[in-house]
Amino acid sequence: MNLSRTSQVPAESPSVLAFPMHGQRKLLDEGYRTRDGHMIEWFGRLTRGQGKVRVVSRPEPHVLRPLVRASSYALADNTEAVDSHSWRIPKIHDRRAWWRQSMNAYPPLIGVDEVPAVVWNPMASTSNIGGDIFNGRRRVVVDLLDDWSIHYAFKSISSQVEEAYRRSLGEATAVTANSEGTLALAKRFGRDDAVLLTNGCDPHRFITNSHATGPRTIGYVGKIGRRVDLGLVLSAANALPNVKFVFAGPILDREYLEPLKSTKNIDLLGDVHYQDVPALLSTFDLGWVPHRVGEFEIGGDVIKTYEYRAAHLPVLTTPVIGAGDRGLNHVHVVNGVDHADWLLKLAPDCVRVPREGGEIPLEHTWEAKAKQMLTAMLVRC
Repeated sequence: MNLSRTSQVPAESPSVLAFPMHGQRKLLDEGYRTRDGHMIEWFGRLTRGQGKVRVVSRPEPHVLRPLVRASSYALADNTEAVDSHSWRIPKIHDRRAWWRQSMNAYPPLIGVDEVPAVVWNPMASTSNIGGDIFNGRRRVVVDLLDDWSIHYAFKSISSQVEEAYRRSLGEATAVTANSEGTLALAKRFGRDDAVLLTNGCDPHRFITNSHATGPRTIGYVGKIGRRVDLGLVLSAANALPNVKFVFAGPILDREYLEPLKSTKNIDLLGDVHYQDVPALLSTFDLGWVPHRVGEFEIGGDVIKTYEYRAAHLPVLTTPVIGAGDRGLNHVHVVNGVDHADWLLKLAPDCVRVPREGGEIPLEHTWEAKAKQMLTAMLVRC
């Protein structure tokens, strides 16, 4: 698919309209690894024969179009993409401003007045098509990923975020929240009917036997920014010099790069496409969630915990929202200051850690989550 083209709206009526947090290009580049991506994949499978899932991307800058290459990855089955571009110039020193700048460049919604929709990008409610999305004739589920009202990255557009939540949560047919934190957000805007629909995984994707060789390896897969407790990471790595710490993910905050890069037993792999994550997890001994608690927590549910367990990795996590409340075995919730000591006691130094078996409960699969959301939209599945 050529993502540099201008907006093209397919003629066939879709089964569902999907407004992801970002857009189709990011979904392809990352491998549908986010909650909205997983849901879109399953919507496509579950609505086969009823029309395609139409993915309406957030508008991107025209100025960047020459830099966009066609993706080598295929669209999710039974989905189609609608992308668009804005002539506005992004603010180099305030990347989040693009959420506000781009909102009047969505393509029009034509001939789909009653097609149900799911909205992950709350800013779409304040866009040029916000009134068409929430038109009173279609069923719309607003699915909350993180709480942008407390997210440090969205501080510069906090007033716009508040207005977007007011409109989208006020007009949605149904609201789902991925954690107790986002459930509280929904209730703050009067949605006492919001449903807790936590994150999950696709257990069949993961490798449950170890491909591990070499030193014991503590692994983290995810974006590396301020919600990661840098002090905790460095103290644990320094306390266990014979243990390898692997971080797979983009570094979002530059102050993290040099301290991590200069620590000898920390390997930075950069971003890893989702199709390569199962093989990577098979080289770990333990899945780590060294996240901050309180400040810089962003209200969401940690997907990687489910994926670590699907790969039969024991998990060590700080007590972030929901950490010990998901019915997953071998998830160890420990205060950050005690992580180094806990890891030292895990096994004799340099000994590989055995896998810990256990089934992922059905309710924690993306398939089950997608079916529940489609039911809220009254779509057959």
